[in-house]
Amino acid sequence: MKRAVVLLPTLLAASGCAPSPPTPVAVIALPSQESLYAPQRVIPGRLEYAPDAATFAPILTERVSYPTQDQANDAFRRRLVETVAVRPGASSVWLFGCKPGALDERTARIVRFHGPVVHCATDLLDATGRRLDRQTINFAYDGAIWQMQPVDPPRTTVPWRGREGSPKDPWSWVPGRGRYE
Repeated sequence: MKRAVVLLPTLLAASGCAPSPPTPVAVIALPSQESLYAPQRVIPGRLEYAPDAATFAPILTERVSYPTQDQANDAFRRRLVETVAVRPGASSVWLFGCKPGALDERTARIVRFHGPVVHCATDLLDATGRRLDRQTINFAYDGAIWQMQPVDPPRTTVPWRGREGSPKDPWSWVPGRGRYE
């Protein structure tokens, strides 16, 4: 009986010492609405600012809608939450140059769209701001936010079929004759 009296308070004290709940993982605040900005003018070598003082990529080719650096980083963070990282160790992106259209992953050609779809040379940065890699990444404005789509186009040259040569023109030596007549 003495053993039960001593053991009961010990068990009651131990039952109150349940393991603490796990600490929550840092939640990334994801903006739900972003503004669609277009640069006022495109001047090579000149940095363009959005109305909220965010910067666009330093190289823009046309006056269409582009993501700002902040919007591109928000799209990158959303991409990290939804899927795996674009590159292990990458914690942010920096847009280097952007152009309208999307890079097709199968053909490695640019496809133009009517909506705000651009492809950008994007630097993937680590936590210290050091560049890990530069990739071409497509950005599309959909559902009031910029979405990021990394692409991995083929990097091999297409072999010529049949190795046929150019047609020869027997009259190419005649003066005044155009090349394609």
